[in-house]
Amino acid sequence: MIKFIASDLEAGKTKARRALGKNATIVSVRELPSGDVEVTASDKAAPAAPTPAPKAQYAGAARDAVDEGPFKMAAGARLNESIEHRFSEDALARVTGALAGGKKTTSLDMSDNAVKSMVEILAPHGVGEKLLAALIDGARQSAIDEDLYRLETAFEKTFQFAPLHFAPTAPIMLVGPTGAGKTSCAAKLAATASRDGGKPLMLTADVGRAGAIDQIRAYAEALNAAYFILESPLDAAQVTRNERPTGAVLLDTPGVSPYDGGDVAALRSYQEASGAEPVLVLPASGDAAEYADWAHAFREIGVTRCILTKFDATKRVGAGLSAAFEGGLALAHFSETPFISEGLLPATPEFLARRLIASRPGKVG
Repeated sequence: MIKFIASDLEAGKTKARRALGKNATIVSVRELPSGDVEVTASDKAAPAAPTPAPKAQYAGAARDAVDEGPFKMAAGARLNESIEHRFSEDALARVTGALAGGKKTTSLDMSDNAVKSMVEILAPHGVGEKLLAALIDGARQSAIDEDLYRLETAFEKTFQFAPLHFAPTAPIMLVGPTGAGKTSCAAKLAATASRDGGKPLMLTADVGRAGAIDQIRAYAEALNAAYFILESPLDAAQVTRNERPTGAVLLDTPGVSPYDGGDVAALRSYQEASGAEPVLVLPASGDAAEYADWAHAFREIGVTRCILTKFDATKRVGAGLSAAFEGGLALAHFSETPFISEGLLPATPEFLARRLIASRPGKVG
């Protein structure tokens, strides 16, 4: 069952039918102290394909076809390719040559076995030159002369690690490109928050995407949680004003372009209405330059932390890490499983070090 906030019963019924189809059944109606009503609806009695929500007041959110302009991602991006595909045996040679070529920011002694070892581990992951140089500088501070400890120290010195903490007064709004895994991240965060105590409140403005309503319902039933469908920032304000959450408040948003003025204005409106912290969600693997552009752009609208997803779908994780580093974003969580109940991993240097050493691209077994 899905809940809607509206000014009156008829408006609530209209919202339910737009989201669930003409056979939507009103299960209950609750009057709120503000004068609004909370309508709970279901379409289980006569299942029907959900009707996409209208564009309404959310520019770019409910489009018949998502157009991300210069940031449009091909289906699957690089996440489903074989582990050997696109791996070049001269990757190390190219990076080594660039780092040893006299650039002001990267003066490395490739005759140093420790430096060479770090480059051999990191370069095949697609780690950018700036991040590679920073990690090598960090690795030099390791008290133990061993690859794993050097890499742990490198990540600790190079990144900020800031896992999310849940509180009813600190809503979290997930933003990022289409297909990054924002909706599943919201569900995983809800699963984690429910184990910590309190019932999470889940809000979603991502109702224009095909199958979004079914996905939302499935997660709600699995988590025994109530979801609210938001058609505008006004809905977000009404829900947060009228509900009294005891746990995490999580707002899922559609995939948007940070370079589309309407999309940015809509995100800001949802953020202001809910009082939420925007957190960027990016896949671990993909186009490094594109991801860096996204990190910089979302930084401009208040993002300071990111979640890297789909660690289970790729060996190479350098693109997401480089984007976070170049955008100055702290690492909050990692997702390495498709199972919602297992939640998200808190980001730590120890996990990253073991992950990069254990999965070296180009090697099988």
